[in-house]
Amino acid sequence: MRLKEKEITDRGEIEELLSGEKVCRVAMCDGNAPYVVPTTYGYKEGVIYLHSSKAGRKMDVLKENDRVCIVVDTGHDLVQGPLDSSCGSTIRFKSVIATGRAKLVEDEAEKRRGMDIIMAQMFGDQAFEYSPEGIRNMAIIKVDLESVTGKRSGY
Repeated sequence: MRLKEKEITDRGEIEELLSGEKVCRVAMCDGNAPYVVPTTYGYKEGVIYLHSSKAGRKMDVLKENDRVCIVVDTGHDLVQGPLDSSCGSTIRFKSVIATGRAKLVEDEAEKRRGMDIIMAQMFGDQAFEYSPEGIRNMAIIKVDLESVTGKRSGY
């Protein structure tokens, strides 16, 4: 990281950001073109779970190349600088960028666990129910994180 003073080195702070937000952006490589999708997610113990339809561009791309980059960010408070120079303006934020390989979860019990992690991140810990048909028809994508970096500005 170029600006070392902005790097988040505290693993607890990174974990808090990953487990506290609702939406991430998943970057993939569609042939030689980038493709980015915002989506809800769940994070637990070094793994990000994504929910998807079994059909669509995202699934097609991941079948060809399982490498992903995931961005989670928060804050986004604008800080206006002096009125005589917009160069002094900035934004307050925290972000995590992680890379890994996306794997389609096939095991029904693991699909339920992944969906529970996503739902808990969205709605808090509670008991969730899924129909057998719903579990069968959904795709759960598991991304074991290989690299994780954090950055903050204005905190």
